[in-house]
Amino acid sequence: MAPRTFEHVLEQVGDRGRHQQLLYWLFMVPINFIIPWIALVPIFLTSTPDHWCKVEGRPTEGVVEVTEEEWKTLTLPRNSEGAAYESCKQYDVDVSTLLTLLNGTLAQGGSIATLAASLNNTFKTTECQDGWEYDHTSFDHTLTTRQDWVCGRESLSSTWISVGVAGNVIGTLIFNSLSDIIGRRPVVVLCMLVYFVFGIARLYVNSTWALMLTMFLASTSFPPILELTNIIILEQVSPQLRSRITSTSFLLWTFGSSLLPLLAWSTRDWQLLGLVTTIPFILFGLCWWLLPESPRWLLSCNRIKECEDLLRKIAKRNGREAPTSLEDTLEKIFKLHNDDEDKNYGALQLCKFPTVRFRTILLTACYTLNNFFYYGLIYNITNVSGNEFINFFLMSITELPSNLMGWWASSVIGRRWTAAGCFFIASGFALATAIVTVSNSVWGPIVLLLLSKVFINISFLLVYIQCAEIYPTTHRSCGTGLSSFVSSCFGVLSPYISYVSSQGLWIPYFLLFLVGMAGFVSAAFLPETLNKDLPQSLSDAEDFLTTEKFWSYKGTRLRTKRLSISKGKDDTVFGIDNPALGDKE
Repeated sequence: MAPRTFEHVLEQVGDRGRHQQLLYWLFMVPINFIIPWIALVPIFLTSTPDHWCKVEGRPTEGVVEVTEEEWKTLTLPRNSEGAAYESCKQYDVDVSTLLTLLNGTLAQGGSIATLAASLNNTFKTTECQDGWEYDHTSFDHTLTTRQDWVCGRESLSSTWISVGVAGNVIGTLIFNSLSDIIGRRPVVVLCMLVYFVFGIARLYVNSTWALMLTMFLASTSFPPILELTNIIILEQVSPQLRSRITSTSFLLWTFGSSLLPLLAWSTRDWQLLGLVTTIPFILFGLCWWLLPESPRWLLSCNRIKECEDLLRKIAKRNGREAPTSLEDTLEKIFKLHNDDEDKNYGALQLCKFPTVRFRTILLTACYTLNNFFYYGLIYNITNVSGNEFINFFLMSITELPSNLMGWWASSVIGRRWTAAGCFFIASGFALATAIVTVSNSVWGPIVLLLLSKVFINISFLLVYIQCAEIYPTTHRSCGTGLSSFVSSCFGVLSPYISYVSSQGLWIPYFLLFLVGMAGFVSAAFLPETLNKDLPQSLSDAEDFLTTEKFWSYKGTRLRTKRLSISKGKDDTVFGIDNPALGDKE
């Protein structure tokens, strides 16, 4: 009998052989390892080091020699706490007057410290007149230091990153739709070329508008490269391997993002870091001929002959014999698919039924709030005390145990309360961070942030699972795409989490606390889908788990052996160990 689905055809030509291994190791592994660099490297490119007003005229030779630190004490006021110099203010005094005072003080037997102590009461302060000087402990140069995005212009760093997030949204709309028209492979190659060209261009343009434009265009490539590369591979492997490949992509993201701070630390220059994290993508673009088109897409476009040729190549590579009637089989599958009356007309159909509509809103809210919380923590890492490279590494590596804990908890505790509980716990640690930050503790905020990151990672993993299990099969892809799109739209605001810290270091964490609590409420009202058959259609989804009580628990319970006493026909009493089934009548 002819196969009725494409999975059966793929199984005949080989769905887990040498062809799939080559795709996995040559494309899936390296691309998922470097793809986080596109999304996360802007954090280091816009790193803002300590800075202070640049005041020309420091005497470095002659009778009076003033060190850099002494010059700071003479030209810069201290902040309100007296622990550091003001970043954006200097004394309102010209250098000639200051040098005259300095020479007079020294001639009278005074010291530079004596003069500096009197300046605060003698002169008013003003904004920096000749630019700024920067601390070079971590970086020699960053985009922020080159453009002087400080002291009233610091919001431009957040705007630059937000423009990149906006590029993600537009890229998803344009390139993902284009991939359904011209194919997966050409769009992946095009996106890699786009990122290479504009990713390099943004490193060398100078004007603010050009920086914003090149950042926007470079960022349009991120979602298509991430999603379409995985789609090409997932559409050519057996269903049993798909979950393993998806899990591997999460782990590879973790390893790639954990390497990024080492690259930033070793390069010390934002342009060199940008080159290091951009050039690898052109290498994959040049190897486009090694990446096959998705045979499933070819079949959906009625390109039967091309699909047949590709499947025969796959069979040969896997050491299989392709079916002799392959072309006829593909034509029958295509006609069967197009004769289906249960067609999908897009995400708007999710609003047709009230229960489905409500759950779509909840899933989209969970997706959006997770995304905002996750990136809000990451973008704010530069405002945390301690070494920013170590802090970023610790924040990244937390995803490794988080993924393992998430898979365990979702299988044992269940999806619903794991997601809601992790939202609640992450929010609690964010609030604790806001409180501890006020106390000027060094290690307290770092530890609490790491714990918050662990639990928001878990809830982020759960929202992917819930989207796959609550949206019906007919609308699972477009439903998840809708949630992702809305999440990206609101994600444009997440870089400003770091910016509001200029009004108070505790404010970002309090905002994340509110976001997390909203996520807790949203996740708590979703149904528990653990070990449930998935809905196939919109009508199935409308009736899916509607009788479930709010205060219910469907996860694994701790069970002990119970003794059931019963009588036999001859009045003999005997006991039955019943560990799982409950009392026996």
